[in-house]
Amino acid sequence: MLRLVGPWPASTTGRRLAAALRGVPRSLRGSIFGILAASLLLVALVPFLPLTLLTLSAYHRDVEAVESEISASNRQIAVIAGNFLDVLLRQIREEGRVADALATGQLPPPLTGVAWELVAEDGTVLESQLDAARRGRDGGYRAALPPGEGLTIAERWLGGDLPRALYAGPVHGGRRLVAVLDPVELNGQLQAWTREGLDRHLYVVEGSGRPLFYSDLELSRRAGDLAANPPIRRLASGLDGAVRYLSVLSGKQRLGYVHRLAEADWAVVVSADVGASLLGLRGRYALLGWSIAFALAAAIAILLLSSRWLARPLLDIRRALHDPDRSPHEPLDVEEATRRVAEYDELVTAFDELGADFTAVERELVQAEKTSLLGQLASGLAHEMGTPLNVITGNAQYLLRKVPADDPRRPALEQIVSQAQRIAAMIRRLLDVSRPAEARLVPVDVAAVVRQTLEIVPGLSRNVEVRCDLDPDLGPVLADPKLLEHALMNLIVNACQAMPSGGRLAVVTGAETVTDASVAPAAVVIVSDTGCGIPPENLPRIFEPFFTTKPHPEGTGLGLAIVERIVRQHGGQVEVQSAVGRGTAVVLRLRPVPLASAEPRARHQEGR
Repeated sequence: MLRLVGPWPASTTGRRLAAALRGVPRSLRGSIFGILAASLLLVALVPFLPLTLLTLSAYHRDVEAVESEISASNRQIAVIAGNFLDVLLRQIREEGRVADALATGQLPPPLTGVAWELVAEDGTVLESQLDAARRGRDGGYRAALPPGEGLTIAERWLGGDLPRALYAGPVHGGRRLVAVLDPVELNGQLQAWTREGLDRHLYVVEGSGRPLFYSDLELSRRAGDLAANPPIRRLASGLDGAVRYLSVLSGKQRLGYVHRLAEADWAVVVSADVGASLLGLRGRYALLGWSIAFALAAAIAILLLSSRWLARPLLDIRRALHDPDRSPHEPLDVEEATRRVAEYDELVTAFDELGADFTAVERELVQAEKTSLLGQLASGLAHEMGTPLNVITGNAQYLLRKVPADDPRRPALEQIVSQAQRIAAMIRRLLDVSRPAEARLVPVDVAAVVRQTLEIVPGLSRNVEVRCDLDPDLGPVLADPKLLEHALMNLIVNACQAMPSGGRLAVVTGAETVTDASVAPAAVVIVSDTGCGIPPENLPRIFEPFFTTKPHPEGTGLGLAIVERIVRQHGGQVEVQSAVGRGTAVVLRLRPVPLASAEPRARHQEGR
């Protein structure tokens, strides 16, 4: 059994029809997608790109305006709060230095967020506006008060949970006035200046960064350390003014302002959350951004729908053109949706009409090649066999009429007449092949067709040695006997013409080896010669009609084209392997008869 392992050569039904138009669907595909993409890109860029840029520019301007307003408000609030504390501390100093109040023991009138106490040198409270029960008791001032006049901070003074600022006036007559600042009341007073609806903080810190009055009283109760916060670091570095920073407490972007007091080493810090301030602004621009995104999504949807309505039908037509199972005379097998577009329906109809015209032209080319080939054969046969055949047949028939039935010479004469009639039948078959016919596929014994075709070799060249290796186990194939014989005849004629000085012609049949057990192996016919061979640069064009390297009128360039066309009609494939100076081998792969069709034939052969 012949074994040919490897993929079939690339070939498709209707390849010549598709060859002239092969680039069209692909270029249309790229072109249409490019046009759609470019058009939608322009649709998206022309209106939306300027709109997007204007939106971003307007957003940045609005953000800058809002942040500028926030910074201005922070500065205004910090200055107002600082002035309030400066005035308060100035009043405290002025009241604390009044000598008659120390002499008489009368406390000054209370101020906003401030209570007075008269304290002896040993720390005993003589008079108090905090609590009357504190009179005559130790007020806890020994460790809290500075030795001279000035401000100090008492951490959790007298068991309180908030630090208090104390101002101790000068000592007069063993007494001194002490002003106790209430952090809760002052915090409420300072927070009253902040605008509602914003996450704004206002707090007072010492120069070291320790909080005195913080907007979050719980942080003051925990004695929170604000030294890591950027406004406090700015204050510690000797700077003040506006600052933008990331809060170490909340992790949010904030705008702040640091204002130093004139009456103490204190500072007022006001800060606002940038994100909370821009929440409404971002919401409006986010809505605009979603609108732009929706428009872009609509453009993409239009691209997808356009590709489905415009590009996919073209790809469907391209797929149908390259369908390997389609014969050139068959209409394109396209989807129903492709024909819904009038222009595509007209295009498919034009392809079908072109395929029909091409099939007719091929049929005419086949007929022309048959005529040319039969003309060459008839010329040789008429010269070599015509006259001798007539003489032999006439004389043999005349002798048969004269010889009695029991004459021992009669069988020899009958054999002469029979062989002459066989030669005449061969000539008639050649004439039958010249008539155009559609392929009528029936189960055919390849070996019988090969033997019958090889009978013409002696008439073509007497110097050609014929070797025939036919696989007896090869099953039948689906073929038209006359067309298959015509294809083999063309190959044999080409092989003999390639060996003008003689050579070896080999015809081998067998089954191709396949790895998939579910696939029936193809029947293979190899026609090889030891002739001049085909140059490599001509191999891609050997199946083109009218392409030939033979001088006129020896060749028309239709032989191999007809072979390839006939094999395609049978659903098979053709492969040519050649080497210059060593010869050529043409491989025909034909479809085997399905098992359901082969079994009746096998039973018929067994019955015979």
